[in-house]
Amino acid sequence: MRILILFIGIFFCQFTFSQTDKPNLLYKKAYECITNKNYENSIQLLTKAIQLDSLGNCGTGVNGKAHNELGYAYMQIQNYELSRNFFDKSIELNARNPDPRMNKVTSYILEKELEKAKTELETFIKELPGYPMAYWQKGSILENEGKNNEALLEYRKARAFDRNLNLLPKPIVDKINEKLKNN
Repeated sequence: MRILILFIGIFFCQFTFSQTDKPNLLYKKAYECITNKNYENSIQLLTKAIQLDSLGNCGTGVNGKAHNELGYAYMQIQNYELSRNFFDKSIELNARNPDPRMNKVTSYILEKELEKAKTELETFIKELPGYPMAYWQKGSILENEGKNNEALLEYRKARAFDRNLNLLPKPIVDKINEKLKNN
């Protein structure tokens, strides 16, 4: 009887582990597909991972991470509306993660929906103030619209916030510094 109970216990533990480990493996494979620009396969893998882990954590420690990656994959194949659905779900699951917010803004920019991108940036900045990439992105949109003085204000904010966080890539920092130096 003890052997039977031990066997059932081991089987149950292995089954439970395999069920919790599978979303993580699917996520890792999907991320590799995204890295290799194999978006169709990543979409299938992430969809399966989310079916097994509805919080979209998939072993990353960040709720909504898989939803954000799924949205990114859809954005790359230019299915912007569907991508934004997954970015919204990711934001709902983890409102403090800036990645789905930036990706959602990017999807609007790629669709040339600059007013919607600006509106989304305003919401982003209101809910997560101090994230330098949002200010840089807003400055870029304003500059494209010929609103150079407003753009410079946003670039200054991006640089000021980035001094503490160091999130902006060096080429962006260099661009901001060049724009501010010339004005």
